Amino acid sequence: MKNLFILGFILISTSLLARPNQDSLLLKIDKRNQEIIGNPSNSKKSLKEELQAIFAKNGIVMEDSLWQSIRKAVQADNEKDTSIVVSVGGKNVNIKLHQSGFNGTKSFSSTKTISAGSSGSNDKQVEVGLKGIHVKEGNEEVHVGWNGVQVKEGNEVTRVIWGKDSTKIQAKDRNFYQRRGLNLYLGLNGTSGNLPAMSIAQFPAPLLSTDFALKPLGSRYVGLEISRSIRLSSGDKSRFNLGYGIQFDWYNFMFDHNRIIQKGTDAVIFQPILDANGGETVLSKNKMTVSYITLPIMPHWTYSKESAVQMIGLGGYVSYRLDSYTKAIEDKTDNLHKTTSNLFVNQVRYGVRAEFALKHFPDLFFSYDLSPLFEKGKGPEVQAFSFGIRLL
Repeated sequence: MKNLFILGFILISTSLLARPNQDSLLLKIDKRNQEIIGNPSNSKKSLKEELQAIFAKNGIVMEDSLWQSIRKAVQADNEKDTSIVVSVGGKNVNIKLHQSGFNGTKSFSSTKTISAGSSGSNDKQVEVGLKGIHVKEGNEEVHVGWNGVQVKEGNEVTRVIWGKDSTKIQAKDRNFYQRRGLNLYLGLNGTSGNLPAMSIAQFPAPLLSTDFALKPLGSRYVGLEISRSIRLSSGDKSRFNLGYGIQFDWYNFMFDHNRIIQKGTDAVIFQPILDANGGETVLSKNKMTVSYITLPIMPHWTYSKESAVQMIGLGGYVSYRLDSYTKAIEDKTDNLHKTTSNLFVNQVRYGVRAEFALKHFPDLFFSYDLSPLFEKGKGPEVQAFSFGIRLL
């Protein structure tokens, strides 16, 4: 069991590093024709004779039990390609079994690791997928997943959990919605407020009432939060909790015009890129991005996981600006214009947020900044908002 447990972690390391082994031999077998692909030896030889010759050339003795295991895998009725890893005398022989021919792009559905002299009943079966790595040998199994490691030997199960083990949560608590862990916010953002109409004899004007017109689907919001919660009161049908944590936010304001926001002498201005004829250069992308680190405070009510409404949260947040920049791409030439600047964006922001968790539906959120986006007198008096879904 100890060796099987260690094997699971070895598989992770080898899959990440994928470093070639100097003491290894790679063979490709055409299952349909039962011959070694690319072998220049006599084609009249049987597959067993070809393998014996190649093994002998590399100082390896192929015992009968090993051949029986290989033949069993070759003759198996499996539509997908498979792979066998044979460990003999300190050397690893990787045998890839293809349905017919080989084009260099096929993936393998499973892998078996066979020790020299072992029988087919002791083969180690390995499966690698999105859910993790699963190793099985007889009645022993090891599964290494995103939430931990599970070792099973007969009816005995041992678990090593990354983080908090949900099985240790009391049954009455498991029936209630839990707002904790890693949360991913995806949605759209915009601004509210009106820009003053400019009436000055200057071209191009530094600020127009249409300068904060945004592309609705192009202005995207992303947030990544690590959250915790404290129970404040408890009832039979609902719980009242205080949520808190740390979050990173990205506002992307995609402007729906060809004027680039810039930091002027004493305020932000919008200016186009003028061509040789004095006209505005058309932009395929024109945006301003602002990132923050945020401390959210989210009092919320949780209900049973069987309820139509499982969580209602009403709270707020305080953020500190980490970065801000502009990015514009010319439509015809794809020339990139990118500038990093504080753009007179307020260093600190604060606002309110509402969250709703519904059964059989992604969690919803809406955030509204109470503080203006720009410093007072340095830019238009607009507030940012965002809305969308909360995942994970």
